[in-house]
Amino acid sequence: MSLTHKEARRILEILDQTRHLDFLEVRVGDTTLTASKSGTVQRSLEPMAGPTPTKTAQPAPAVAATSEPEMTAGQVAVRATMMGTFYRKPSPDQPSFVEENAAVEAGSPLCLVEAMKLFNTLASPVNGRVVRIVAQDLQMVQRDQLLMIIEPETR
Repeated sequence: MSLTHKEARRILEILDQTRHLDFLEVRVGDTTLTASKSGTVQRSLEPMAGPTPTKTAQPAPAVAATSEPEMTAGQVAVRATMMGTFYRKPSPDQPSFVEENAAVEAGSPLCLVEAMKLFNTLASPVNGRVVRIVAQDLQMVQRDQLLMIIEPETR
């Protein structure tokens, strides 16, 4: 048994409409739907780590994935709101939403994060310029992972 697209959308609508819930994780069979209103991670609800790997090469990718580039004061971080696949384009045959050094307006789409065929469009929180695109296109991202850095417009 797995969640249908309609069921997943309904669960996300319920989370959005509920004031006392900020985080939700639903497991149906081998499918897990994890959602958060604020984008914060509740560590107590994440899966427990398994036994320590015996190969020393395995921990290295996890360390590399968690290192973030330095941000200067005033820059704005665009972070993943959920775990999923990062897309720079609305579809494979279209250009990227934005490129580095591109001017963006508040509310304009920057990228997509997809989980279980649900596409979440992330919009620019400010008017400004995309300084750096940190995440790699078509790669898995974690909730709250840094995706882009924006330098806000100065007036």
